[in-house]
Amino acid sequence: MNGTQLNSIVDVICHSFRHLNPHLIEHGERVAFILMNMLRDTNYYTQQEKEDIFMLGLFHDIGAFKKEDVDSMLTFDLNDSMEHSVSGYLLFRTFSPLPEYADVILYHHQCNAQYYPVPINNYHRDIAKLIYLADRIDISCILNKTERLETFFQNYDENIFTPFMVDWFLDANAKYHILEKIQSLEYQKELAEYSRCHFSLSRAQIHNYLMTFIFSVNFRNEYAALHTSHALYLSENIADTLHLPPTDCKIVQLAMLLHNIGKITVPSHLTATDDYNQYLTELYRSPTLNVARDILTDADDLQAFQIIEEAFALIKCWFSNTAADSALAPVVEAVALSYVMSDSLTYDLEVSLNDYPQLLTYLKGKYYNCKMDDSMLRTLERDFEQIIANTQSSSKAILHTHNQMMDEHSYLNTIILHYNHYNNKYHPSPTVF
Repeated sequence: MNGTQLNSIVDVICHSFRHLNPHLIEHGERVAFILMNMLRDTNYYTQQEKEDIFMLGLFHDIGAFKKEDVDSMLTFDLNDSMEHSVSGYLLFRTFSPLPEYADVILYHHQCNAQYYPVPINNYHRDIAKLIYLADRIDISCILNKTERLETFFQNYDENIFTPFMVDWFLDANAKYHILEKIQSLEYQKELAEYSRCHFSLSRAQIHNYLMTFIFSVNFRNEYAALHTSHALYLSENIADTLHLPPTDCKIVQLAMLLHNIGKITVPSHLTATDDYNQYLTELYRSPTLNVARDILTDADDLQAFQIIEEAFALIKCWFSNTAADSALAPVVEAVALSYVMSDSLTYDLEVSLNDYPQLLTYLKGKYYNCKMDDSMLRTLERDFEQIIANTQSSSKAILHTHNQMMDEHSYLNTIILHYNHYNNKYHPSPTVF
């Protein structure tokens, strides 16, 4: 998983969100494009800071993808409750490679307010203002089709948009034709080229961006979150036990992070259910594999999808007791085992390790019925209990993190509820757009 895979990972996330709500992720892409050009000629920020701000702009509304009604996701641009800012803040602080910028996400709609018990310094407040400026330009000039920039800027005073930032945009728009390129869709090519030329992420950073994405989808449901974490940690422990080459270990981990990417289209009421059996039944009925194929094909990540597809084909053989392909790659078998074992771990979190020989017996039966070489399973059998124990320990930490996030999510939204009630009652303001 080298640096050149960043573009693929970003594409995977963007294409995934496009299946859920194309308007919202395209809004993030346009905001990132505006920021990219605004900062192109300034020395105010370093190149690394510019790249960080680009990523913040791209995913500044990532907290909105968990909302119940995806058809009204952009209503916060007209009547902002700011709940999506809270969700995005928690996701960035907990999982992303940019946790130090999480407060920027929290305050990007109310840059001058500080009603949360989360401090923000002037440096980060300026970045929040930058993102808000680009955000409002896109909403007004692109979505609401404001004819004149002067009309847009007349709606705001200097306390909201710092004059030198406005000048950055006006100068960059005159020089690089930002709004024209957005209208013509030419910006998409430049955005992709910028990513290819400027980014090189480490394996850990790619992993963290994917975790941010996964939890943005699974934010409301501990079962969905735990299934992914169980599968991921199982794949790591299985790969280590088998002494797979480092390249294969990375492939297995990436496949497990992406294996349920198609469930972005699963209805929100299902992802919020407390009935894990119902969740699995409906998930298997949904065309998630077809969606995953579309996403990963669009993102030009066919290797990952091929492994996922072959693993799902093997799982289908196990469930139907039909002969499996005898020439399966070890990475495919490892992914399939991780997936099936993760379902068992997620379904019964409190089961004793002493009961897990049943799982091993079940798997042996599947190998026998499907006429499979069970060499891998016999290798894992020696360390089976330790694999389960290590996976449960790591996943309990994820569950604890999930519960902490949900508690803080409730707490911060209670604060903003009281803040909005006070402002609407004592300081009503007209809607700008």
